[in-house]
Formats: sequence, C-alpha cells, structure tokens
Amino acid sequence: MNIHQIQMRYNAQEDRILLRILSAERAEFRFWLTRRYVKLLWTVLIRMLERDPAAAVHGDENVRRTMMGFQHANAVRGGEFAKPYEESVSALPLGSDPVLLARVSGKHAAHQPQTLSLHPEKGQGIDLGVNSGLLHMISKLLIDAVAQSDWDLKLAIDPDFAVPPQAQAIPPHKLN
Repeated sequence: MNIHQIQMRYNAQEDRILLRILSAERAEFRFWLTRRYVKLLWTVLIRMLERDPAAAVHGDENVRRTMMGFQHANAVRGGEFAKPYEESVSALPLGSDPVLLARVSGKHAAHQPQTLSLHPEKGQGIDLGVNSGLLHMISKLLIDAVAQSDWDLKLAIDPDFAVPPQAQAIPPHKLN
C-alpha cells in the first residue's frame, strides 16, 4: 500500500486520537489511539528512529538523541502539514467505525524497510512499510495531536534539541 495522507486529530469527546490513513488507491483506514496506546506507540517509534544508520552509529544516548532531533527537524521541514486531509474515499477496508488499537510493534529486517504494525486486540490491523522520513512525519503528527489533549504527555524526539532560528540579517559594519 502506498500512503497518500495521514491525519491524527484529538477527539475530546472520545478522549482519543483519531488516526486516518489514506492510501494512494483512496482506501482509508481509521483507528482510535488511547493514551495508553500512544505511550506504547511512542516507545516503538523512538526505537525505530534509533535504528536509522545516522543515529545508530552513536553509542552515547545523548548524542544519538541530538542526531535524531536534527534529523527530525530536517524531515518535518518538507512535510505538508497545512494541507487539508482529502475526504474523498473509495473504500473502507476495516469498516467505517475506527478500530481501537491495542498492539504495536516495529519490525526490522536487514536491507528491508522497517515495518510499523498497528493492530487491535483481536481482528485486522495494518502493517506499514516505513522509512526514516515517514517515521519522523508520523512522530510529528503524534506530537501535535497529543499537544491538543489534556493527557499530560510530553513527547519529544530530543527534548534538548532546539532548531536554530533563521539567521537574522546583520547590518554591515561601517568604518568611519
């Protein structure tokens, strides 16, 4: 399945995050993420991001997290987060009601993309082939959705990493 769009939105009435994944073929998969599930998912996402070769070469966890923060800032800079989610759907393979997710795993095989598996306690879920860029996009969406909740969760790739501000225009020096 080729992913066309992903949306995560906090629903206060349900006290859950609604995850919608739209394929290039216009099939939409709908899932509910609870606070407990988000904590599980976040742990898996971080482990998967740590497998990126640029981050994995660093044995020191602080250096690895800083590298991941830098990669995250670069990856999400190219995302189209302001683009509205496309509502035109041709199929709902798992049904119109969102599936309550309960199990998550990240699988890694040599020379293969990683797989993020999102599944309910019983029944069908979804396995997504993900690269580092998509993992960072999913992380960003999750961070933003959790920020809209009152769950008191602070998700951050590297809490100490700050994206440097754009260089301010410095007026040229004048010698008199």
